[in-house]
Amino acid sequence: MTRADRSGTILTFILGVGIGAIAALLLAPKVGEELREDINKGVRDGVNQVRSTGKDLKQRTQKLMDLAKDHVQDVIDAGDKAYSQAK
Repeated sequence: MTRADRSGTILTFILGVGIGAIAALLLAPKVGEELREDINKGVRDGVNQVRSTGKDLKQRTQKLMDLAKDHVQDVIDAGDKAYSQAK
């Protein structure tokens, strides 16, 4: 797929999503205020999920970094010990 084809496909997809969203809003059985509340709730839930996932990822990354630091320190200590014995 060429770059022009990909750009056209992406543009078509975005246009389709926009048309679908507009149609959904126009044909929704709820009044505007209720629909906006539902959308706001969905966005808030999504943001909270992203925050939670971000915090979890940060904790996992910190654990991996601590483990990597421990391994590097062990290697340094082993190198120092080997160097001292080689003298």
